[in-house]
Amino acid sequence: MRSSPVSRWFSNVGRRYGYEFCGFVVAVVAFVLVIPFFFLGVGTTIIWIGLPILVFATLLARGFAFTERAMMRGMLRVDAPTPQRREPRAGAGWFSRMLTPLRDPQSWLNMAWVFVDFFLKVVTFIISTVWFAASLVTIAGPVTEILLRLVLPEDDYSGLGELLGFRGQAALVFDLVSEFLVGLVFLLTLSPVLRGLTGLHRAISHGMLCSRWDAQQELERTRASRSAGRVAESEGLRRLERDLHDGPQQRLIRSSMDLARAERLLGNDPERAASLIGEIRSQTNATLAELRQLSRGIAPPLLVDRGLEAALAEIAGNSTIPTSVDCPPGRLPLHVETGIYYVASEALANANKHSRAASITITVTLDRRNARVRIVDDGIGGAQNLAGHGLQGLAERVASLEGALRIDSPAGEGTTVEAVIPCES
Repeated sequence: MRSSPVSRWFSNVGRRYGYEFCGFVVAVVAFVLVIPFFFLGVGTTIIWIGLPILVFATLLARGFAFTERAMMRGMLRVDAPTPQRREPRAGAGWFSRMLTPLRDPQSWLNMAWVFVDFFLKVVTFIISTVWFAASLVTIAGPVTEILLRLVLPEDDYSGLGELLGFRGQAALVFDLVSEFLVGLVFLLTLSPVLRGLTGLHRAISHGMLCSRWDAQQELERTRASRSAGRVAESEGLRRLERDLHDGPQQRLIRSSMDLARAERLLGNDPERAASLIGEIRSQTNATLAELRQLSRGIAPPLLVDRGLEAALAEIAGNSTIPTSVDCPPGRLPLHVETGIYYVASEALANANKHSRAASITITVTLDRRNARVRIVDDGIGGAQNLAGHGLQGLAERVASLEGALRIDSPAGEGTTVEAVIPCES
């Protein structure tokens, strides 16, 4: 059930002010505990005793940083991941292992955050508390004004209205209305002010406590991309080696043997020798056709010389299933064109072998950052991205380019292969 705007307002204000209050308490405790140990450790480092003290200070800062991330997730409802810790070197001694936190860049970011966060939280907590208290004037101000009028003798009480020259009931009305309007202004601006203050905290805390996680994830993606590229290249080479061994190599061996027979028959049976030479020519043509098929996915001269549009038109023309191509003119980075060409040619080959389709469409679209290729057929569907399958090789090739591959192939409804490749990778 959806909550009302009023309940959402109270929820947001409560969470944000709760974050300010809890954050202020954590910041004060962290500053009081961490900073003295830090300076004590720095001052005694020359006699070595300072190193364990510094380690203790970094561990304290790590704990308070963990608390801050938890408050950001729970009260501000934002993603606040914890960066991976630096692990001790393999085979390191106990002293080196003890000093591992000092070699972790995040430890020093945590320490700097404790220092910065203290002064920031003090200022923002004062602002938020004053604003929160002033907004209560909307309710408490008029009530207090009336009670004071009832309790104090009229001669002992002097409000703002009387100071401005109003008398009697006019002064009371002026005081009530002015206090209500002031409180209303603070009340209406309370939520935006708290949003701005907590947003400032979120930006600084996320930058100092979580940014290394983003860098670590980017590094992991780069490593995974390189690994996928190596796997795809290795699988492609093994597959090419197997196909060459089972196909063209056997044909060439047979052609060599037939040529030797034809040489022996030239003197005694020229007609039989001529027949053998004709068979050898046919085998040679078949071998050339098979080599062209095996070279599918390797950037052809046509792709390098005339671009992606011409290369896709060529593989579409060689398809046994009618294939249309929609590709914008112009050139892309060669690695992007090669990747798109490989995806299109492999998907087209799979469709020709297995789809039983009546038509295939290849569509290439571009935006500011990515190139997208879609190969759609109206065949029987049911394609699977299995290990060792051609589609698995597609996924690895696209991953090596930091792209993404999607295969949608419900049974009986055709197959859609879509790859998105960054143009800036």
